Amino acid sequence: MCGRYGRTTSAAHFAKLIEASSPNDVTDAPGFNLPPGSMRACALRTPRDNTLKMGSAWWGLIPSGAKDDKFSPINARSETAAEKQPFANAFRKRRLLCAADYWIEWQKGDDGKQPWLIRPADGQPFFFAGMWTQAKGLPSDHKLANAVTFTILTGKPHDDIAHIHNRQPLALTSEAARAWVDAPAESSVEHLQGILEDGVFSTYESWPISTLVNKPDNEAPSVIEPL
Repeated sequence: MCGRYGRTTSAAHFAKLIEASSPNDVTDAPGFNLPPGSMRACALRTPRDNTLKMGSAWWGLIPSGAKDDKFSPINARSETAAEKQPFANAFRKRRLLCAADYWIEWQKGDDGKQPWLIRPADGQPFFFAGMWTQAKGLPSDHKLANAVTFTILTGKPHDDIAHIHNRQPLALTSEAARAWVDAPAESSVEHLQGILEDGVFSTYESWPISTLVNKPDNEAPSVIEPL
């Protein structure tokens, strides 16, 4: 799964990677220790004019008809997202990219859980494959009423990092990221699954980091330094 990541590169740089527009009002809040339940820099094609734009979305997908935010998954299994609600429609029609520089995963051990930083081996910024929906069913006075919310797709881990956890977020190359959001709504599930399978990075690097990262309030470069 993916429950924490870091983005230290600007949203404007991510926009350039995929030739997306970046509105002046985009919330650009990079950080070393980013948890769910807050606005994050993402890119999607807008329903109104199909323009690819960087913007801000809430990490934790709230189904469009939901009357509250009690069910807001931060991850979805890529193997079954096209078949299960509330993900199926979003998998086909509302695909999203979440900008990241690395993610953090916890490895279970005899002495507890050891956090690791994981990223593509080339160390370059990348995008998580995701899906979005608009929280239209929430009461008008809810802070997320009509907000764009999203979840990150996960899959089986690459051999380089399988010793850390049995799942990983799908980290896409810039080319695959464009393919993910550019695929038309009528694309077959097989085609979309192919983008996810072929578009992830082929090598990864990782290192253990301090348990300071366990608390999202610990937001400093020191939390990701190798032990």
